[in-house]
Amino acid sequence: MEEVSAEQLASQLYQEGVSNFENGNYQQSIALLERARALAVLETTLGGEILVWLANAYDAVGKTEEAVAICRSLKKHPVNSVRKSARYMLGILTAPQLSKLEGVVSEVPILQSPDTYQSKPVARSKSSEEQKPFREVSLEKPNTNSSNNFLWVAIASSLLLLAIWAAK
Repeated sequence: MEEVSAEQLASQLYQEGVSNFENGNYQQSIALLERARALAVLETTLGGEILVWLANAYDAVGKTEEAVAICRSLKKHPVNSVRKSARYMLGILTAPQLSKLEGVVSEVPILQSPDTYQSKPVARSKSSEEQKPFREVSLEKPNTNSSNNFLWVAIASSLLLLAIWAAK
């Protein structure tokens, strides 16, 4: 019987975990990635990638705090690509939620292929199988009492990214 090293087993579990994640099996992905995490040397590229995917899986099941904690732990990882992925994810996971607009409706065209779009809907006989050329998407009204917090967040984010870029 061929002996498998811990690193090889971690790599196999990692690949299965990513595959399960991509298929929407987040709980199974977490279980596999946690096992891979226990076997891998976390300071390697494989170890870092296991943790990045584990953070993704935790976020997918609503455990965002765990995902954020993992990303923060990777900020000083020895592999640059892992640090970059962790910083990128951390930015997404900790970004402020945008408010929904109430009562605003926007038409979004439903396209089967690029050449099925028609600028004006054509009158057709209505059948139950036929899709409307547009679907309604309702949005909430903007909060007119706020003092443009989004603008300040955007400015602060831009300055932070500029500072990070300048520090490299």
